[in-house]
Amino acid sequence: MIDAAAIILAGGKSTRMGRNKALVRVKEQKMLEGIIKAVSGHFPEVLVSGADPVYDGMGLKTVPDIYTGRGPLGGIHACLKASGHRVNFLAACDMPFVDAGLAEYMVRLSQGYDVVVPKLGEYYQPLFAVYMKDCIEEIERQLDTGQNKIISFYPRVRTRLVGADEIEKFGDPDRIFFNVNTPGDLNLAREWLK
Repeated sequence: MIDAAAIILAGGKSTRMGRNKALVRVKEQKMLEGIIKAVSGHFPEVLVSGADPVYDGMGLKTVPDIYTGRGPLGGIHACLKASGHRVNFLAACDMPFVDAGLAEYMVRLSQGYDVVVPKLGEYYQPLFAVYMKDCIEEIERQLDTGQNKIISFYPRVRTRLVGADEIEKFGDPDRIFFNVNTPGDLNLAREWLK
């Protein structure tokens, strides 16, 4: 195991899906369970961002937002504060193809940086990234100004970008970073798993 925590963001509204995405089944297990299974053998601490009472019976360490209603950045902030580790890998609950090898690789890259984040073309993957506890102050500063966009604080911290050439060593980036947001996305994920 590596000396880092894994944070799973599971506090979203799931508006486009119409039900809690974390609890939607992809193959035999719920998406949240699949991600926890993928990372728990690699990270000694796993935190779930979200205070939904449905998680209470799942034996998870859940973390409610401190800045409520602020989206993923509020969840990242709360989990960084609650984490017992300086280094924290983050994934969203709607990413059924999380690659723990890539997560470990990114954690190993984190020395000397505050954020390690994949960037493919023009697009960051802030919901599959590594965040240091050192980011808390900068995130709070941003939340205090009403700015909820995750990547807005990146220019003010030491950020290491992970490019496509590095990611492709672990698999297809389109699959690794695939989000299940709609019933159509869910059907596609299930097809890929056949």
